[in-house]
Amino acid sequence: MNLKSSATVLAALLLGTAAQAAPLPVLKKQAIAGVEARAKLAQQMNDKIFSFGELAFHEVETSAYITKILEENGFTIRRGVAGLPTGWTATWTNGQGGPVVAIGTDIDGIPKASQTPGIPWRQPQVEGAPGHGEGHNSGNAVNVVAALAVKELMIRDGIRGTLMLWPGVAEELLAGKAYMVRDGVFKDVDAVIFTHVGDNLATAWGPTTGTGLVSVEYTFQGASAHSAGRPWMGRSALDGVSLMNIGWEFRREHIRPEQRSHYVVTDGGDQPNVVPQVAKVWYYFRNRTSKASRPSTRSATASPTAPPP
Repeated sequence: MNLKSSATVLAALLLGTAAQAAPLPVLKKQAIAGVEARAKLAQQMNDKIFSFGELAFHEVETSAYITKILEENGFTIRRGVAGLPTGWTATWTNGQGGPVVAIGTDIDGIPKASQTPGIPWRQPQVEGAPGHGEGHNSGNAVNVVAALAVKELMIRDGIRGTLMLWPGVAEELLAGKAYMVRDGVFKDVDAVIFTHVGDNLATAWGPTTGTGLVSVEYTFQGASAHSAGRPWMGRSALDGVSLMNIGWEFRREHIRPEQRSHYVVTDGGDQPNVVPQVAKVWYYFRNRTSKASRPSTRSATASPTAPPP
């Protein structure tokens, strides 16, 4: 969602319900004007958060920077929400009652994605360092600027409601949102706007076209031995990982198009001359619903119908 889209959706949710306010089309234009007046702040936030490039659960400087800006603009900050050291909410309320709109975006980077800004080719700023390879540096620039623009209109026209900004902590590791939902952070929220980099500055609503995700790490236990002296005495845990991965690669042909899975070997042993006693593989499994992820119950026996030529 882009800056103008975020501001106009906020305007529709909060400003359009007030009888004393200007007509909604007028308020949308005014919200956009408020965003454009803060273009410099959006640019600074985008670049500053990009420079931090912090990994999941380590978004310390990022969270401190964003909450400082919001606190200076009258928002009440609650830190450490849902047991997340870098989790927070920033709320601002105008009057009693009115809708509560939560505005969220992710904040973590990914490993080894360091990039020199301002160039269209791959060039790490710090070799091997993390960075914002998925655009998580831009979301809060959008949300903060949109919220400040709409806040200004709410004060001017006496429009009741609450704005609540929140971060997607450790989104790349599937953690923060689940913890926040579990702990009731959104229990009084009427609507949620979420911002993420996308194609062609698109805006969507209703059921998401994205996928849910399950993270699983499988650990294999074997028996160690000297790989040159007596390899027959060992039982390679890495063989177990390799065989599992091969089996899953064959399975990929028979999964539905909307399903996704990916894996990395996180522990393949110590060194080549020692048969690995322990090996681990980390999988992500994605789908739109848990029901759709269940394997087919159809028989694996051959069909009596002849295959097409």
